[in-house]
Amino acid sequence: MIEDNEKKEQEKGGEKKGEDSQEDLENILDSLKESDKVGKEEKKVPSQETPPESPSEKKRELGEPEPEGLEQILDSITEKPDLEPVADMNVLQRIIGIFTGPVQVFKYLRVKPDFLIPLFLAILIGIASGFVFYDIAINDQITRIEQNDRIPDDQKGQILDRMEQSKTGSIRLLSPLLFGPLGIIVIYVLITLVFWFIGNVLLGGKAKYKQVFSILSYSYLIIIILETIVKAPLILSKQTLKIDMSPGVLIDTAGMSETLANFIGSFDIFHIWFLIVFGIGFSIIYGFSKLKGLVSVFIAWLLYVVVFKIALASLTAGFLG
Repeated sequence: MIEDNEKKEQEKGGEKKGEDSQEDLENILDSLKESDKVGKEEKKVPSQETPPESPSEKKRELGEPEPEGLEQILDSITEKPDLEPVADMNVLQRIIGIFTGPVQVFKYLRVKPDFLIPLFLAILIGIASGFVFYDIAINDQITRIEQNDRIPDDQKGQILDRMEQSKTGSIRLLSPLLFGPLGIIVIYVLITLVFWFIGNVLLGGKAKYKQVFSILSYSYLIIIILETIVKAPLILSKQTLKIDMSPGVLIDTAGMSETLANFIGSFDIFHIWFLIVFGIGFSIIYGFSKLKGLVSVFIAWLLYVVVFKIALASLTAGFLG
């Protein structure tokens, strides 16, 4: 009897174990089906890709050290154009701004180039100065010829007669009205062409000819307006155009050669002011650093002074001699 009971209990335990294992198997199958459904649903929903990690983030994950402030340093020395919107400026604000705040004026001109008004002012003041100072300019040339001992007396007399005749007649009107404005336009066009070539070709920048012409026209107002206002009374009082506001005033140039004296006299305070302002505008138009813009402008100007201005003066003096 006891053995029969034990056998029955064993049979019942086996049945329970079988039922338990079957339930476990069904649970496993159910869980696999549920996970399969979830996987299919996830495939239907587009996954948002995470943005690629930057080199600096990868370095942080790998534990590599990164120089402190490197990105800030690179940003500060990298030449890039200022993309900030500029405030609107009328013509009067731009003209005054050239003397008080040229940076804002050049930022405006980079977006909205304009040269007609400053060019018109230059021509208008040039015509007025031509009429007022014409006789003084002729007398300066006459004095220079009279003091030149290398010119023969007969040739000198002919030159002086022509100079005296130029004070009257049609040349007296044509010179300020025609030759003066034409000379200003030619000078503006040539200087703009030179610096457009320097910025676009030699330095690899990108700017339109009109933009360079605009910053030159406004920068030149320093010479056209300010220099005229300061020097006009001195010219009229001394009756000569040779008003020196360069370091030559502080240096005795009597014993120097004419070439060296002309070189020192080229450093006129108004011309230096013009070059600084134009250099700032040059850097803003091209997106260069201010140092690069100023150095480029001053090197070009020094080449002009040495190669063209002084050489031309020497050739002229030699020809007259």
